[in-house]
Amino acid sequence: MEYLNWIVLAIFLGLIWPDPGFGESLFSRAEGKLAILASNRAAIVLAVGFTEILIRVLLLGWLPVPYPWIHDEYGYLLAADTFVHGRLSNPTHPLSIFFETFHVIQHPTYSSIYPPMQGAVLAFGKLLGNPWIGVLLSTAAMCAAMTWMLQGWMPASWAFLGGVLVFLQFGVYTYWINSYWGGSVSATGAALVMGAFPRIFKSWRIREVFPIGLGITLLATSRPVEGFIYCVPLAAVFLWWFFCRRNSAVRTNVNRVFLALALVCVCVLGIVLFCNWRITKNPLVFPTTIEIREFVISPVFVWDHAKPPHAYPNPQFDYFYKSFLPSQFTPGWAGIKTISWIKAVDFWKFFLGPIFSIPFLTLPWLFQDRRMRLVFAQFGLSAVGLLAVVWFHPHYAAPLMANVVLLEMQGLRHLRTWRFKKRPIGVSLVRLTVLLGALIVPANLIFFRFPAFAEYWITPGETSPPRYFLLLIVAFPALLLWRFRRGDLKQVAGGTGSGVSIVEFGLLILVVCQLCVPLRKDKPSDLASTMSPRYAIEQQFNKLPGEHLVIVRYSPKHNVHEEFVYNDADIDRSKTVWAREIPDQDIQPLLTYFRNRDAWILEPDATPVRLYPYLPRDSASFKRPPAE
Repeated sequence: MEYLNWIVLAIFLGLIWPDPGFGESLFSRAEGKLAILASNRAAIVLAVGFTEILIRVLLLGWLPVPYPWIHDEYGYLLAADTFVHGRLSNPTHPLSIFFETFHVIQHPTYSSIYPPMQGAVLAFGKLLGNPWIGVLLSTAAMCAAMTWMLQGWMPASWAFLGGVLVFLQFGVYTYWINSYWGGSVSATGAALVMGAFPRIFKSWRIREVFPIGLGITLLATSRPVEGFIYCVPLAAVFLWWFFCRRNSAVRTNVNRVFLALALVCVCVLGIVLFCNWRITKNPLVFPTTIEIREFVISPVFVWDHAKPPHAYPNPQFDYFYKSFLPSQFTPGWAGIKTISWIKAVDFWKFFLGPIFSIPFLTLPWLFQDRRMRLVFAQFGLSAVGLLAVVWFHPHYAAPLMANVVLLEMQGLRHLRTWRFKKRPIGVSLVRLTVLLGALIVPANLIFFRFPAFAEYWITPGETSPPRYFLLLIVAFPALLLWRFRRGDLKQVAGGTGSGVSIVEFGLLILVVCQLCVPLRKDKPSDLASTMSPRYAIEQQFNKLPGEHLVIVRYSPKHNVHEEFVYNDADIDRSKTVWAREIPDQDIQPLLTYFRNRDAWILEPDATPVRLYPYLPRDSASFKRPPAE
């Protein structure tokens, strides 16, 4: 059904050509007010950030605070809890074999495998009452930073519009704001780096080093590899300018800026090495490296080959690392082409989609734009780095969001100048892009609130066009023929009859609904807003008196993506301790160690889920209770 989105979008774009003055009076007034508001640059940056917070909080009735579901989310939450306890890592538990879980290392310390910044953001939110507050604040910072970045590259009104579009695209219904995976932190870092870049070259003031230093720090502590690759073109430009323009009149200021940047890089490197040393006991070894070395046997880079199988302590690890991960990539040229195409499509769906691909109609003009050469160089080098790694999620490419936004807004600026037979079609195309982008947010919220309405737009099995598609085919040529016959541009600018306006509005709604269908699939909020079985059980234990030990007994057919064994940073002082029952592993040491806790058996794969007090199998009173 993906082809329908392009067909529907082409239908609506076709309406622009014979009638480029559509909505002229309304949009002209709005653009005039936008320019006046945008003139106060500092206020606009703050306003965009606060608006993100306000709107998302007001929508909590529709999109509640998300619950963790995915392995990675629990890894980040462990890091947050560790930081709240005032440390970078935790001592290895003496019974760590029962607590082993995905994306968490037990040796040489008990820690998350992920870089620390996302965990630090969640820790800040946890101190304020809920880890998700950190997600909300980081997303607001991202929207504000993108606006500030654009102000350094283009006129204030376009920067304001770009900040609004970033909020519409990423601030409401993507998983960046509705989960704990992250993405916003790295994107904020990239925006600060790119926003400081033109300001430094314009004035060479020492104060401009602070935002670029903060951006580098965020990149190095959230996506260190991607961040390093992202900054390589910037470093090359700085070094070229420094060594090739020695007779500059601002040489003293240039030297100060370069010295400050060097000190920033040294400090950032020290932070990264110190974090590694505290977690892995080796400043040159990242926590992720330990997981790859001890558990992962499938290729990490596309040119790698599979490693010999490891002996895993439990069946869940055995399936995940021996079957699931290897199934994601087939070594060889065919596998490289397949995985590269999948990554490119996933990147396009998340960051652009049909609507925000419209500005890239001006791609030939963007290539000729000298100011965009650095942006393209960064994008190309970072894309190569992303393609070299087997695994991919959109937040891996979070630094590139700054480049996408820059190219998108510069494309809109080029597009606005387009004319066809003296008709300003470019103006209407820009307005159409903004209008569709704005309408997608309420459409997605309605789809989320009323699932039955969303299902109407998808034919069961998706083997034939939706029921409304015939209406589009009939209505479009009729309206298009009527517009060509009218032909008077002044009459167009003066408005159309009410009947035609209703048809136009109806077509617009149909277009938005169709375009929202894939967005609802690719950017789901419903999963994160649904309480996971583990979280629901944990809430039950939080209401019970005393402390508890939950021994999770998985069935052979367990879905490894629904993991229950995750613990707080301080396991021994946790209200509830989650442990894994391991075949052929004596559980008595665990029971003895936690003898002061109430022990329970959890069978998550039973229907319904079974939870009952633990009794030794050889106990005279042992009797399996009925399902609860």
